[in-house]
Amino acid sequence: MQNTIANNTGEPIPFHLVTGFLGSGKTTFLKTFLAQFGDKKRVALIQNEFAETGIDGRELQDGGWRFDLLEINKGSVFCVCLFSDFRLQLQNFVEEHQPDIVLLEATGLADPIAISELLMDENLQKQLYLSKVWTVIDAQNYEKVKKMPAVKNQIVIADNIIVNKTDLISAAEKQSLEMEISNANPLAKIILTTYCKLDVDDLYTHKELFIEGKPVGAMKDVKTQVFRTPYTIKRKNLDYLIKTLDEDIYRLKGYLILDNNEAVMIQSVFGNTTLTPVDKTMHTTEIISLGKKTIDFEHILRKLIII
Repeated sequence: MQNTIANNTGEPIPFHLVTGFLGSGKTTFLKTFLAQFGDKKRVALIQNEFAETGIDGRELQDGGWRFDLLEINKGSVFCVCLFSDFRLQLQNFVEEHQPDIVLLEATGLADPIAISELLMDENLQKQLYLSKVWTVIDAQNYEKVKKMPAVKNQIVIADNIIVNKTDLISAAEKQSLEMEISNANPLAKIILTTYCKLDVDDLYTHKELFIEGKPVGAMKDVKTQVFRTPYTIKRKNLDYLIKTLDEDIYRLKGYLILDNNEAVMIQSVFGNTTLTPVDKTMHTTEIISLGKKTIDFEHILRKLIII
């Protein structure tokens, strides 16, 4: 029987998803992360590339930083055909190396919301929880790719958005780009960078798990859950969902398409919830929650009839 204890503390391990279109600077960001944390934490890194050989993995190893590497090549781990094998690989990888942090660098074409099918696996839920989603944007080439569904999703789902290569655009273009991204995801922290130079420590730490003095990180049963539907949501159903949120739901954030053709972003921390109107850039409702319990999103948002 395989051991499903997350690490030596018995607590789940923070899982960080790093997304961004091809050439945006994801590997450069990982260098920044490793330079700041490689000597402080046991870092496990998963790199997912379409190429048969991991060029980026070798580049990181040549940097001399301490980390354990798992390379998944020849396709996206978010593809259904690779999911089953990857879940087992990830579980074994975590059990073998007992890391403090796990980072997954997704392919530039990956739709990050599919992480739900990964972290909702029963065994992986005992090991990992979705801590942060980092999205790297290529400031110079953003206009060429911004309408791609994967890129839109990478922005909407992000906690931190790193706008990279800002030295290659004008000050007016920076301001316009930052405003456009903020309109798409007002809940995210936006950082303008060159060569992904930033203070990761200020953004990485488990602040979201110690809000209002509650030591959520010490709780052993932290469940990651994602809900996605192409159907519109009635405002009354959304209001009902908000009423059900309590301290057992540590964090909840998402993007909802309402039946009046408007879009809102929701963010909840221990039941304290805010709604923010946003530009309608997506065509699906997508919600991520982190907590002690799960939510029957399908029933509450789709099936529940409210008079």
